[in-house]
Amino acid sequence: MSEEEEDVLPAGARVWITGTLLKEPKHLSFSDGNEVTYLLVTCDIGGNRLVSVPCSARGTVSRYCQAKQYTRGDLLWIRGLVREKKENSGQITAVVNIEAMTGETSETWQESEA
Repeated sequence: MSEEEEDVLPAGARVWITGTLLKEPKHLSFSDGNEVTYLLVTCDIGGNRLVSVPCSARGTVSRYCQAKQYTRGDLLWIRGLVREKKENSGQITAVVNIEAMTGETSETWQESEA
C-alpha cells in the first residue's frame, strides 16, 4: 500500500464513503451458508482526486445489496471499517468492511411523472 493510500484509508479507521459503483457487484455464497458481496466504489477525496475503494459486505448487508440489485454507476453511501488485506502477491491493500449502506437518498430520488 502506498503512503498516500495509508493516509486516506488507515487500517482500523471507521469511514463514511459516498461514491459511485465502478463495476457490477460480485456476489458469492459458500457451502457453510456465508455470503459476501464485493464492490468497487470510486470516491472524490478532494483536490480533483478520485480513489477507488474496494469494499466487502457480509451476511445481512450482502443480502441487502443483492436485494437492491445495485449496478455500475449507482451512487452509494457506505459506513464501514478499514482493514488490511494481503494479496497472493504479498501486496497489502485497504478494504472497507461494510457495516451499513444505502443507495436510496433524497439525492438519488426522482419524482415519478403523474
